[in-house]
Amino acid sequence: MSRIAVINPNLSNGFTKKIGEQAQRIVGPTTQVLALNPTFGPDSIEGYYDEAFASVGLLSVIRELEAAPEQENDPLGGYVVACFDDTGVDAARCLTNAPVLGLCEAALRMAAAVSSRFAIVTPMPVSVRPLEHLVSKYGASSQCVVRAAGVRTLDFEGANAKVAYAALKKKSEICLADDYAEAIVLGCAGMTDIADRLTEELGVPVIDGVSAAVKMIEAMAFLGLRTSKAGAYAKPPLKAYHGMFADFAPQG
Repeated sequence: MSRIAVINPNLSNGFTKKIGEQAQRIVGPTTQVLALNPTFGPDSIEGYYDEAFASVGLLSVIRELEAAPEQENDPLGGYVVACFDDTGVDAARCLTNAPVLGLCEAALRMAAAVSSRFAIVTPMPVSVRPLEHLVSKYGASSQCVVRAAGVRTLDFEGANAKVAYAALKKKSEICLADDYAEAIVLGCAGMTDIADRLTEELGVPVIDGVSAAVKMIEAMAFLGLRTSKAGAYAKPPLKAYHGMFADFAPQG
């Protein structure tokens, strides 16, 4: 039995439940999914400001999981950061030996394997530039464009879900026609439950970052891969942290 943690860095319990259900649906019978979110932070992550605060909540969850008694005999095989901004992924890799993967990186890797050109469709325009920076970081700028559907992230829950889906589909169709995209990447964890429907209606691959990241982390856990501590992801040097962050000080 292998355990992987899927952490939604924001406080949307509806998204966490949806993400956890999708993750457990697609993993193998010997993989257990822990779907969690922090106890503090923003309701959703839309742009740089939200991301800065959400990353601290994410790290708090990972610190607690790493310190849990069961880690000694049954260590977690990996972590999925269930936000398409890849919130706090690099910092999280410094806290654990287990592999850590965000949705954007995972989705881009899979999209490049099934198409030569693709488009990320994210909810709000404020997220476009942050995602373009990630696309560049992951080396996919020549293959990928980023577009916004013009709806709120939280619109994919509740009464506005139909309107949000219609906006997403319309923008995806524009990407296929005007940007010559051959596949669509869903730029929000809260879209995880609509990928199959959109694939059928658009007739092209639609990549859900939650599914992509979960399956990649499951594979890495199966292979026993660990995060390298030889350089950038080494354990943080010992020092004091102050004020509200005192408990986050690196431990010996």
